[in-house]
Amino acid sequence: MAKSKATVLPGDRFIIKKDGHVAWLLFNRPDRLNAMTINSWAEFCGHLAALDKDRAIRCLVIAGEGRSFLAGHDVGEIQEHNEQMVAGELTAAQLREWQKNLQNSTRLIRAAHFPVIAAVHGYAVGAGCELVFACDLVVATRDAQFGFPEVNIGVTITNGGTFFMPRKIGLAKARELAYTGEFIGAEEAYRLGLVNRIAEGADVRKEAERLARRIASRAPVAVQLHKVMLDAAQSSSLDGALNFETEGLVMTAMTKDNLEGTRAFFEKREPKFTGE
Repeated sequence: MAKSKATVLPGDRFIIKKDGHVAWLLFNRPDRLNAMTINSWAEFCGHLAALDKDRAIRCLVIAGEGRSFLAGHDVGEIQEHNEQMVAGELTAAQLREWQKNLQNSTRLIRAAHFPVIAAVHGYAVGAGCELVFACDLVVATRDAQFGFPEVNIGVTITNGGTFFMPRKIGLAKARELAYTGEFIGAEEAYRLGLVNRIAEGADVRKEAERLARRIASRAPVAVQLHKVMLDAAQSSSLDGALNFETEGLVMTAMTKDNLEGTRAFFEKREPKFTGE
């Protein structure tokens, strides 16, 4: 296993760590509860794209430094944008362009060749909650809070929240969260199916790492195809899903990893998958 490496410079808004087949992407603006800006969304997307090019990575964990995961968009920048709109200096075209930086994060997470785990503590609200819904799996502390407060300031949900919410927690609860702006805790999020595992306090990263390493130890091609297949099945017919499953089976059955996994099963040992 490769030695753990971290990439961070003074003033950086993100920390990147790689340890074997598991990578970490950490929000690093703790004084602002990791609230994001237009520029930091663009930087975040750049990091996601770069990590996706690293074929050694089999699972990514996203977490936040300090007291929260991600407390939405920076309110200072929101106020600045409002003042620019009042002055007629900010156009609808510019707002649409800025949305690309935000929404590309969801596109990149879903298109990545590896599963993405959100390790959540404190607040994951607004854009932070949208990001959590975009991830494959979620590990959270008991005190974690999830919600969409957009209606409290007169704007709407973006970045895929209205797409993922009804699919993950049901339409009725999605409507409630979207209409009221109220938050839910980790226990409720677990009951609804948003959170996979609950951890105690500082153990959230340990639990996320255990889950990530378990995933990273499985056959990479099969895991990657399962991610694609499960996403595609959300908008597919049964026959479409069955056809996709057939092609997935044929593709994985012809890999070296299938032979290794089968041998390991009969030899009663852990398989050593290479992604071939």
